[in-house]
Amino acid sequence: MRYLHLFSLGLMSLSLLVALPASGQKKKPEFLISIYSPPPADFLTDAQYQVLKEAHVDVIFNIGPGVASDRAGNLKTLDMARQHGLKVYAYDARINQGEEAIRAMVNDYRAHPALAGYYITDEPDSARLQSAIDLQRLVTRLDPTRDAYVNHLPDWAVNNYEQGFLTRWIEGVGKENLNYLAFDNYPYKRKQRLEKTHFNNLDIIRRLGLRYGVKTSSCLQSFGMYFSGVEELRRPNADEMRLNGFSNLAYGVKNPVWFPYWTQIRHSEVLTFSPCIIDSAGVKTDLYEPFKILNGEMKQLGKTLIRLDAREVYHTGDSLWLGTAHPPADFVWKVLDENADVILSRFTDQATDTQEYIMVVNKSFKEAKELSFRVGSSVKRVKEISKATGKPVQVPFDPKTHTLKATFLPGEGRLYSLH
Repeated sequence: MRYLHLFSLGLMSLSLLVALPASGQKKKPEFLISIYSPPPADFLTDAQYQVLKEAHVDVIFNIGPGVASDRAGNLKTLDMARQHGLKVYAYDARINQGEEAIRAMVNDYRAHPALAGYYITDEPDSARLQSAIDLQRLVTRLDPTRDAYVNHLPDWAVNNYEQGFLTRWIEGVGKENLNYLAFDNYPYKRKQRLEKTHFNNLDIIRRLGLRYGVKTSSCLQSFGMYFSGVEELRRPNADEMRLNGFSNLAYGVKNPVWFPYWTQIRHSEVLTFSPCIIDSAGVKTDLYEPFKILNGEMKQLGKTLIRLDAREVYHTGDSLWLGTAHPPADFVWKVLDENADVILSRFTDQATDTQEYIMVVNKSFKEAKELSFRVGSSVKRVKEISKATGKPVQVPFDPKTHTLKATFLPGEGRLYSLH
């Protein structure tokens, strides 16, 4: 993987996770927020883990420059995470040293209550996919109570991506062994509004998740990147982070994963990173508060979203991005300003398949918007799921005209239930 080999991390792509509890039965699903690149070995302290916990982080991937990822380091990280109510994906070099070494690795970690799973391998291409499948299945067989994580390439890097590559992976591993189908495709390139495949990638993952009954996950961008001083990926601001998060939720993502949390020190003479959420000295940057606020809002919406399926996703506005479509004329939720750039998603409750929800996302990360909507005549009441409490609240919906208004921050999303 082009970014893993540069970052010493496996990101810029897709991942799939496995999660089975000790009973062998699937756990009740949870909406979890994760990070890559936790505090490195020199900062493995209660103070740093309290900062993580306060930002509504649930899971850390123990991989990245300076991270304590040998046996002793993983166990120390697991102990620290347990004290603060977090879970850990352990990375251990023995994963590449044959079955006997892998068995010893699993035995070292499997009993730890803070273990979420094992980091397996990064971005196998088509030629390496079968070996990744075999590794994942081996680790799952040795410890069926935890996840086995493989990070994959994005759609622009693999031919026949949806029907060939990803389908081969899911069916090779077995959908019954998969908890997440996850990807990352960082949207904020230099000189571009958004990476051109951002929404197309989200929709591919959404469709496959629905087809196979697997939850989906995606990485969110919290860094800028430079090659020889030239910006390749721009550092997002708070509004761009908000759009990144809510656009992912609109496509049904159940596990946002931030990359990276801790600022990466220079990897070579040519590759450098901007300050991320926490700088390399362990100090909060200006991204920490937006990160904390957005995570809190996503966690509250996640109480409802975890049980919903994103059945349809549409885009309004003058122009469409790759992989997007305008809503049909009879869609239940109409944006009265046809020029407004908005994402509209229709969700249904997995238990009933009849209770409907609509998520609306302001696609502009530069301007706040006051938007007016007309709702289908069959809808008698509309409630909004509060981003502060996770509970439904009344909105100023006029049942006579079937209209309502709402103001959206740049990139903000709102989730409504229809009755």
